[in-house]
Amino acid sequence: MRAVHLVPVAAVLVALGAIGGVAQLGHPATAQRPATLGPASSPAATRQVPVTSAARACPPAPGGGAAPVALLAGGSSAGGSSTVGHGSTDQVELTALPPVGLPVRAAGPVRAQSPGALALLTLPAAKATGKQAAGQQTAGQQTTGQQATQPVQGWSVAGGGAMAQALEAELTQDSGLASVRCAEPGSDLWFLGPGQQNGGSQVQLDLMNVDSTAASVDVSVINDGGQVQAGNDNGITVPPHQTVTESLSSVARGSGVLAIEVHTSIGRVAADVSAESHGVTSWLPGTATPSTRLVIPGVPPSGSTAGLFLADPGPSTAKVTVTAITPQGHISPFGSQSVDLPGQSASYVALSPLGGTTAALQITSNVPVTAAVVVPGSSGPGVLTAATAPISEQAIVAGNTSGAGMAASVLLSAPGAAARVRLTEIAPASKGNSSVSASQVVTVEAGRTLAAPVKAPKGAKHDSAFALVISPLTGSGPLYAARVETQDHNVVSIIPAASALTTISLPPVRDSYDAISPP
Repeated sequence: MRAVHLVPVAAVLVALGAIGGVAQLGHPATAQRPATLGPASSPAATRQVPVTSAARACPPAPGGGAAPVALLAGGSSAGGSSTVGHGSTDQVELTALPPVGLPVRAAGPVRAQSPGALALLTLPAAKATGKQAAGQQTAGQQTTGQQATQPVQGWSVAGGGAMAQALEAELTQDSGLASVRCAEPGSDLWFLGPGQQNGGSQVQLDLMNVDSTAASVDVSVINDGGQVQAGNDNGITVPPHQTVTESLSSVARGSGVLAIEVHTSIGRVAADVSAESHGVTSWLPGTATPSTRLVIPGVPPSGSTAGLFLADPGPSTAKVTVTAITPQGHISPFGSQSVDLPGQSASYVALSPLGGTTAALQITSNVPVTAAVVVPGSSGPGVLTAATAPISEQAIVAGNTSGAGMAASVLLSAPGAAARVRLTEIAPASKGNSSVSASQVVTVEAGRTLAAPVKAPKGAKHDSAFALVISPLTGSGPLYAARVETQDHNVVSIIPAASALTTISLPPVRDSYDAISPP
């Protein structure tokens, strides 16, 4: 049960007065905060304004060590250079978010200031101070009976000015290969992945507050048996610019699947979930909020059977239809049968009928559901991909590698109309401090999935990671994408592609309360 927060009557009156003032002034409301308004335009026209502020949060590195991060920002173009100018605020600053209740040595900020260039950064590990250095368990680091030996901290990623445009950051391995995206903060976040029976024996939730006000967080968990209680999961306070880490291993025990909702009643947080088994950590990518239609991109061919995780958070039974979008077109892996899922439950379904086909999965349901796919790896819980939105403007995957047994490809799916897509690889040059790039344009036929190999461009620094920019061209239908990385034909990383915007649209100005409170 979520905590109820009472609001004084005076505050309500002040808020209503502010709403009236906003409507009278005709400023449009927007859920996005990163842009500042440009010159006034026609009251009836939708305005495109540049993004001038963007926030992300990178999770702690597994084990609490130093955190390698791949970052690209600044409105990259096909030539690997910025399409915007430079200014005193044009930078990305990464700042430590220390653990709650554990004194650690202050870490200085890490900055990136080269628009359109891939930055490979190393964020220092947290170091406890005083008596806490021995690794005492604290309120901010709840474990399952074991004392923490290394404090863990997240990192905020704040892009300003031109460097807020097309911002993408990812926690990587030492090689520069991305493990998980640095998440956008929000007020309702969902994750779906394996419980103990499917390899998720140790499950950890990281909550990071990048803002200057405290956030209050409620965590809801659904497993095979229905809604479960995850300890003190209501009213978790995440102070400004700090990290709270909680174990969800108790609710993973004995289950095959976990669906996790992170909901804030005050403020917003960024969150990440990891599952560990036998020393191998898998990350659960954030999945789309429950909907009656979802698309999961990036299901690669695999020698072992992939699995579909489904969750129905509502009270009614879901009747789920699964359609695979393959290079040969649409197929129905389960024929005309639907997957029936009782309300407030989660389930795992083997995708053995899919075989070794590259695909995206289109999920349709009579009631809102959420979904993700796990691809078995060589060890541990496996590699996951999750439901995501179609790409708007462009998407970026910053951490990719090729060579020495590693191969990268991007799986592009067009459920409706065909799409033409520009793929641009950007990497540090072998000489000097410049970048090199290469690009290609590919066509994804309507209702098909295309697997396009990508690699570091010619002239790139030896063994360096490279960034990938995915840009649907004008006139294309909805496009979904994910980058898949293999090592000796075993899948080791999947990153679902998310839009990296340089501009946002502001709705028309209206002299009406409807501007902020639609009828």
